Amino acid sequence: MRTVEIRLQPQELSETMAAMRIWLDERRFEPSSFICHDCTAGVLVRIDFKVAEEADAFARCFGGSVDASPHNLVGQALLGRGSATELALDQVIG
Repeated sequence: MRTVEIRLQPQELSETMAAMRIWLDERRFEPSSFICHDCTAGVLVRIDFKVAEEADAFARCFGGSVDASPHNLVGQALLGRGSATELALDQVIG
């Protein structure tokens, strides 16, 4: 499993998530989970992929970083701050 982390400003979230949904649909990629962490520095978006190549392509397209360890729950800088919400990407975009 590969996890992609992308940091966004709150005002970028809606537009970027819409672009993510379109990108994923066009390629028929299906992430296994999607989590947003709200924190003082913005929003950390975490997307888990079962297929490493899909995670790598997604990270390249959206400027994210790939972590091969599914146990790194949030990025170390965010632990203890903000709240986490697990969502299906379809729930956010519609």
